[in-house]
Amino acid sequence: MLFLVRLLPRVACSRAFGKLASISHPRWFARLSIAVFHRAFPKIDLSEALDPSRSSYASLQAFFTRKLKPGMRPVEPGLLSAPSDGVFGQSGPIQSDTVLQAKGVPYSVAQFLQEPALAAELEGGAFSTIYLAPWNYHRVHHGFSGVLEGCRHIPGDLWPVHRAAVEGIPGLFVANERAWVAVRSPEGLAVFVMVGAYNVGSIRLTANPELGRTVQGSWKPATAANVSAGDELGIFEMGSTVVVLVCRNLREKSGGTAYPETGRSVRCGIGVAFPK
Repeated sequence: MLFLVRLLPRVACSRAFGKLASISHPRWFARLSIAVFHRAFPKIDLSEALDPSRSSYASLQAFFTRKLKPGMRPVEPGLLSAPSDGVFGQSGPIQSDTVLQAKGVPYSVAQFLQEPALAAELEGGAFSTIYLAPWNYHRVHHGFSGVLEGCRHIPGDLWPVHRAAVEGIPGLFVANERAWVAVRSPEGLAVFVMVGAYNVGSIRLTANPELGRTVQGSWKPATAANVSAGDELGIFEMGSTVVVLVCRNLREKSGGTAYPETGRSVRCGIGVAFPK
């Protein structure tokens, strides 16, 4: 499978799929595509959705990025909470500017963020990777309260992020398109990175709706912008992966019911505690 993906124009194919998923007319096509997708992924729980009627969604993209009813993802007390639904992948310390993509497959935090100074502040902290399955809720929320310090969109490739790809393609996360948000409080710094993947139509940061679409590079708010854990951070229009990076102080002070153990399912809002 990876051999075939290597031969494909991955970005062009992914963008084309994103456009196809956004088609709302003719109406029969949109309804058919939603029905086929839902049948392929029956674990999608529409009882949680703000609009539980499948037929009311204008397109497959609208269905995929559906909102939930208020209160479906409460934020647990504590410094840090999970920014999305999904499954924990690799987690661990940030040492010598290095974190793990998979066991034995490291990558550089400075290269990942394209901000060496920001990466230096995270040294000695911790990271965790969350993989989202097609049936998951695909809106990402802030997992830390503080001041929105900045965002950045980094263009790149769109390799798949399933297990075989993550274990077999060194530097995949550094190669793929991604967008991050940095939040700071008196307790420290946290950075949340949305990583694109094959067949991801777009990454949309709702802190700045243009990021991940037409604007490339950094963005900083003109005035201080406070955010709270649980506020919406961004939307995956298909896909993918979230990487959480925290400084040493947040790693040491974090406390919650979820330790980021590989393979453990997680729901957005649950308190996260990193090993000291």
